[in-house]
Amino acid sequence: MAAALSGCTSPTTSPSVTPTATAKPVTIVDSTGKTITLPAAANRIIVTNSDAAEVLIALGAKDKIVGIVNTVNNTPLMASQLGNITSVGVWDNPSIEDIIALKPDVVISYASWKPKNLAQFQAANITLIQLDCYKMDNLTSDIRKMGVICGEEENATAYVGFIEDNMKTVTDRIANVTESQKPKVYWGQNMTTLSTAGKGSGGDTLVRMSGGYNIAGNLTQMYPQVSAEWILESNPDIVVQTVGYVKSQDYMVGKIAEIKNRTGMENVNAVKDNRVYIMSTAVAYGPKGFMGMLYMGKILYPDRFSDVDAQKALDTYAQKFVPGANDYVYIYPSP
Repeated sequence: MAAALSGCTSPTTSPSVTPTATAKPVTIVDSTGKTITLPAAANRIIVTNSDAAEVLIALGAKDKIVGIVNTVNNTPLMASQLGNITSVGVWDNPSIEDIIALKPDVVISYASWKPKNLAQFQAANITLIQLDCYKMDNLTSDIRKMGVICGEEENATAYVGFIEDNMKTVTDRIANVTESQKPKVYWGQNMTTLSTAGKGSGGDTLVRMSGGYNIAGNLTQMYPQVSAEWILESNPDIVVQTVGYVKSQDYMVGKIAEIKNRTGMENVNAVKDNRVYIMSTAVAYGPKGFMGMLYMGKILYPDRFSDVDAQKALDTYAQKFVPGANDYVYIYPSP
């Protein structure tokens, strides 16, 4: 951890994992560039990252999770899978005392958002591994590293293969799309504040990888706040507004009506052509981000994706990797 704080990438070795006679050390480089070596695959894991928690479940390592944080517990799908696992507090400032009491081999957190009490992790000699597990352009790499950490490399290979096959369905079909053919997309990150997806954000990445043109893609802030006038002037061909986990379509129907009823929106191409969609952030990025790509492919290029059954892909994901993942409404209307 001292190396991480100083900006170096020297190896960090966990003292907490007790190797067995046949155990072998495992080494990964996390998203901060830090090299971490464990004397054996981790058997006691605390996750402060809900996307990493879903990856562990998909890898068949759910029983190795001994601690979670509020955001994991507040995610309906994760809560249904993990039950009454001990909470160590808030995701960006977890209780070091509660973590120590659980005697974890590793704590897995986001890399993009570092814990506020990073120095306390260092002082307590807690092995912290930072992997985002939500960015679509390096998701499969993160999953492979998670497989190494928990000793489920074979399952990680199968999981990555499933995700990559679905992503390839999209990339193959948009391979010859020119810049002039790309529909203009407004990505609604927050309806109240009118924040959108700036350059390098999860929404920007999804739109770009799916063959769309993000009208906010040149804005340098990750989630810039824009004005209603800016949206009208940009005149997007498609509007995709994000929400959280949703069980009923009624909520999404109401959100679409709210967008269409804004002053001036009747003149926007997306509204005139009835191309306004509500998408759950649960599939916009993260382990289920391949679903976001399938949905976006169908939204952006209906003719190219007319034979793609996105629901079948989701059902397969629930059957093979994360039970109950198909119990929610992730997109409306169905593209």
